[in-house]
Amino acid sequence: MHNEITSIQLAPAAGAGLGKLIVDNLLVRPGIVQKLADALENALTATRRTWDSGAKCWVDEPDSRTQLQALFGLWAQCEGEAVKRIVHQHLGASGDLDIDSALRESPQLREQLARKLENASWHQSGRNKKAKKVEPAAEFE
Repeated sequence: MHNEITSIQLAPAAGAGLGKLIVDNLLVRPGIVQKLADALENALTATRRTWDSGAKCWVDEPDSRTQLQALFGLWAQCEGEAVKRIVHQHLGASGDLDIDSALRESPQLREQLARKLENASWHQSGRNKKAKKVEPAAEFE
């Protein structure tokens, strides 16, 4: 029914890394291409179950996040371009954290920092009824 693939042409930048070793190992397994296609098809039609409080029942709805991840993975493979994740590192010339740059680029970081500062001020102010009272140390004789 389906022809098994016995060789694969990798993208020019693929090299001979771990990914190629895994693909080489997978391709010798009977039926693996069909299993991979089935898994991709399942991911492209993924759903998630949510509670409909009006109808008082569970309903299935498309899981767009899973579907898009599957689509992007397939698309990247078809284009011969690996899926890349961008990691922002805010380091200055000396290798120390560049706080100004990090705060400028991340509203979430600013919000988190504001909450931490507010929490620290609250604990310091004594408004926290659970704050520990410090007793003076007994003098040594």
